[in-house]
Amino acid sequence: MLWLTLALIGLDAADPSPAVVPAVAKAVNAPKKTEGATSTAAHYIPPSPRATIAYAVSLTSCGTGTNRHDNIKNGGHSSDPSFHEGAAVLKHSIHLSSIRNYHQSKSLFDYEMIAFVHPNAKSCSAVFSDLGYTVQIRETPFRVEDIKKTFLREHIVKSGCCGEKEYLKLYAYVREQQSSPFRVVSSVSSHLLAQTLSDYPIVVHLDLDSLVLRPMDELFHSMLGDNGDKNAKDQTKDARTKVPVMHDGELPETIDAYFTRDYNMVQPGHKHPGVQGGFIIIKPSMDAFTEYVEIVKEGRFFQGSGWEGKGYGGYFGAQQIQGICSFYYDYRHPGTAVELNKCFYNAMADSPRQEKNGKCRDGREECQDCRVVPIESIKSVHFTLCAKPWKCPSWGGLSAQTKSICAEFHKEWFRIREDLDKTKALEFGDEFKRPEGIHRPDVYRGYCKSNGERGYIPTTQFWNTK
Repeated sequence: MLWLTLALIGLDAADPSPAVVPAVAKAVNAPKKTEGATSTAAHYIPPSPRATIAYAVSLTSCGTGTNRHDNIKNGGHSSDPSFHEGAAVLKHSIHLSSIRNYHQSKSLFDYEMIAFVHPNAKSCSAVFSDLGYTVQIRETPFRVEDIKKTFLREHIVKSGCCGEKEYLKLYAYVREQQSSPFRVVSSVSSHLLAQTLSDYPIVVHLDLDSLVLRPMDELFHSMLGDNGDKNAKDQTKDARTKVPVMHDGELPETIDAYFTRDYNMVQPGHKHPGVQGGFIIIKPSMDAFTEYVEIVKEGRFFQGSGWEGKGYGGYFGAQQIQGICSFYYDYRHPGTAVELNKCFYNAMADSPRQEKNGKCRDGREECQDCRVVPIESIKSVHFTLCAKPWKCPSWGGLSAQTKSICAEFHKEWFRIREDLDKTKALEFGDEFKRPEGIHRPDVYRGYCKSNGERGYIPTTQFWNTK
């Protein structure tokens, strides 16, 4: 099978990775160049942004438990107790790939950061506000006792990563505060809350252990369409040629969502694999939100055959976002969403074949090995198999090929972590001093003193020592 080339993605492998510019709302003077940073021409004025994209994350608890089942019993959590490290670096990676860093990114899209936080996690949510996220404290969008069928009502609270609280992600679909029948409590004013819920034509929901490496303008232009505008028409036409669809599929005229699938969670040949819950791009829609909630409340999820008995089940997270999104876009609303090539978006360094029998995990005869795709062509990564960067891993037990690409992923995370620290140093008028951790400095840039989470130098500690 012929696979998409770098040219299809519209990338120049020689282009440097985006580097920081403190502000671009208007003409700015470039900061003095610091070690490893990129200077810009003074008084550089970027174009007006085409739109502002909302990037959302969810937090269901403070992550105090160490056992997954204990975490579910105590409310679940979307990452681990060090989620603040992911929140800080994820936001900075998005900044570097936005119009606010136009001299490097060439992106035409601005961004805002939103955190959906369950009341159980309110006590540890201040980190998001401190980092510039808009925090929305939200209940699960349905009551478990309202689920009609016994099986789902009893099992949804103890399956997946976070039980029923993973459905906080559905708030990405909500456009208008007054349209939602579900209670919303927010740490921001009602005026700002209304703005954050209605002003964004596209919402990107990511897990906190994700990282954006390059602009995703081709996805946003293609999703927005031209709306009769000549310039937008040209942008859209060009962008649609650059979207790598999984299995070289066709791009629908109207795009309501993008996602990748998690073939690692199913046996080869599974007809309806789930979406990967850590990367979903959608157009907000109150109709979609309401339909999702009604599907859950009807409770027609059956053991073995999944949602409405149609085969959307049988894997981790099937009762949550992974399964219901697959059911929604493949069965309820076919032809409205795009499965992106997971080698370029939400890349996870997973092997395309099963180790025991060599079969392609996606059920096809031939399958692309994402581990050999150059890092320069990857748009976003997700630290699942490669372990969280703040755990300073050594990747014992992984193949040499997987270790190699995991090292590349981690190099990028720590490159952006260092750029963030340099930005903080500039803000406070301090001199950036690289830490002196000795564990794999070629990968971790001095931020790891030893293998394991105890060896990691956190952002707060590093900033406080300046």
